[in-house]
Amino acid sequence: MVRRYEERSLMTFQREFASEESCEEHLKYQKWPDGFQCPECNHEEYWYISTEKAFVCRRCRTKTSLTAGTIFHKTRTPLLKWYWLIYHMAMNKVGVSISEMQRLLEIKDYKTAWLMAHKVRKAMADRDSGYRLAGLVEMDESFFGPVDRGGKRGRGSETKTTVLCGISLYTNRKGEERPGFAHMAVVEDASAKSIGKFLERLGSGPETQEGRKLLEAIRTDKWRSYGKAARLKNLEHCKVILREPKDAGRLLPWVHKLIANAKSIIRGAHRGVSQKHLQGYLSEICYRFNRRFWEKELFDRLIKACVMTETVTYNSLTERKSAHETSVL
Repeated sequence: MVRRYEERSLMTFQREFASEESCEEHLKYQKWPDGFQCPECNHEEYWYISTEKAFVCRRCRTKTSLTAGTIFHKTRTPLLKWYWLIYHMAMNKVGVSISEMQRLLEIKDYKTAWLMAHKVRKAMADRDSGYRLAGLVEMDESFFGPVDRGGKRGRGSETKTTVLCGISLYTNRKGEERPGFAHMAVVEDASAKSIGKFLERLGSGPETQEGRKLLEAIRTDKWRSYGKAARLKNLEHCKVILREPKDAGRLLPWVHKLIANAKSIIRGAHRGVSQKHLQGYLSEICYRFNRRFWEKELFDRLIKACVMTETVTYNSLTERKSAHETSVL
């Protein structure tokens, strides 16, 4: 039987996850919905060591951590605080301030709260990485970062980070075009090569078993790199003519709404982010956008993603920091 995601309002969440034990029991069910099984001998009987959050098989004595293989692996922070952070990151449409969550959850070190949030973003990104866009995809690029001192804007700026955005479109019963699944990616530039790699990520790769590609056409402005990339990927290219920059919001409405929301969230809750970690924040924004029809299920869905994703360390997130790295506002 396929397990359904639970719907939880804030009041329901508060009642169900008011203790460390309730979080542990819930996490256990997420890992082993059919009951615990020893990874070595498949035996179902165990002892539970609460101080270590570990199961010990009664037959072979193998010790299995409750948090192993998840983003919570080797955490010293109580699961209760993790659950509350995940709930707010899942449910808050405009993002959450990590410094504010540090204060509310009484986490002593900001670095700890920052790392926890990035682990959750990794779970979001990993969960969406398996999805592909199909049919017609609306695309455009945008530029995140400080104003270029030389006065250059857009593609000519040396201080801004290029981001590609794609949203699949579908027609509802009223004949209206509506947005489906979205993906945003930090790329080197807006060249045909970069756009081609982005299209592969969206679904322009090998044909499906039905003998067709998932992604069939793209709708973009007249930037020549889109046309070249579409030809190389054997995709139909629907080109819109923007006579004025302000026309972009009307002719390519969905990507521009998502890009505007992303910039608003980054400027607002996060007060700007570094270029190095921009992709994580974009993945977080897309994750919530892609599940906007299941808002009350978002916590349950995100917990499942956290259980299916291996953790990431602070060193791996901060290593190889660029000397010219700037804040993206």
